[in-house]
Amino acid sequence: MVDTHSRRYLLLVRRMFWCGVLFFGLGLGAGWSARNHRATSWDCDPTCRPSTSTTWGAVADAALVSIVLGTALAVAAFLMIMLRRPRSLPHKDKL
Repeated sequence: MVDTHSRRYLLLVRRMFWCGVLFFGLGLGAGWSARNHRATSWDCDPTCRPSTSTTWGAVADAALVSIVLGTALAVAAFLMIMLRRPRSLPHKDKL
């Protein structure tokens, strides 16, 4: 079993949480830039209509994946800290 009170375990969970926050923030930023007006242009062949390039579509999809991954990492790390096993009591020798 894993010692959930070891320093190494706590550092791993802390890193996992902050990576989740980072992925979530990057996903929000990329999603905002992909959905912003900078991502659309106007195509005027016979009629004018807004169009989005496939690159911006891929950026929006990657942003969604990053938001979901970041949320999952942060929630999993939070649960790993909150649902730790209690410390085991030292066994006393019976004579």
